[in-house]
Amino acid sequence: MQDLPGNQEILAALKSIVSEREALRHELAIAKQTITELELQNIEFDRLLNNAHKHFYTPAPGKGSVSPPPKSWIGTWLSSPLDYPALFPVEEAWRHGHLQQALAIMPALLIREDLGEYHHVNCRLLHSALIQSTGSELSIALRYAEEALQIATDQKLHQLVGKAQFHRGLCYLYMGEPANAVWCFILSSHLDCHEKIIDSCRRMAEKEVEALSEDDPKRSTNFRLSLSTETKRLCGNSTVISNTCA
Repeated sequence: MQDLPGNQEILAALKSIVSEREALRHELAIAKQTITELELQNIEFDRLLNNAHKHFYTPAPGKGSVSPPPKSWIGTWLSSPLDYPALFPVEEAWRHGHLQQALAIMPALLIREDLGEYHHVNCRLLHSALIQSTGSELSIALRYAEEALQIATDQKLHQLVGKAQFHRGLCYLYMGEPANAVWCFILSSHLDCHEKIIDSCRRMAEKEVEALSEDDPKRSTNFRLSLSTETKRLCGNSTVISNTCA
């Protein structure tokens, strides 16, 4: 009986250690999320600086010209107004910081039937990218990316399959599922005009996987990444990918 107080003290000390360990794990998870967000912001700032540099050294168009700009980056989104003019108002609103205005335009674009399958895929991917930039409702952003992937696969839009996988990977990265993100980035690694940003995002996701404990289920991909045979063929055959940026 004389040992009982000592046992109680040990038990209390163990409980305190466990509590402190859980608190540290929580703080570490928040720190990892912050690092990921800052690294992606750094990528975005690099893109913005490159765009500004190109704009500064590009001669101004003639008076009265209304030609849209060439391909340029808005964060992790590649704007191609000459290829997809219907998306230009959304992209311009986003580029100038009017995110809610850009989101408000999207529903009308998503239901248009006159734009064709290429626009249908890019509308969904742009909507996904817009939602990603809000930092919330990431499951909805993932849904749009997966809808785009399904359309691109079904319609054999080879150059857009990789683009859909890239934005799918970004969703998983933001959602804290780095193994899923790595797999998506690998499937999109052949995508023209995206090589550097895909490589940066893949390495970032791989570091997050390495930081996970061995028994963490997020070290492995889950069932949502199961792909049809056709999707695997389209993503794996780089020879069918167009040389034009999607």
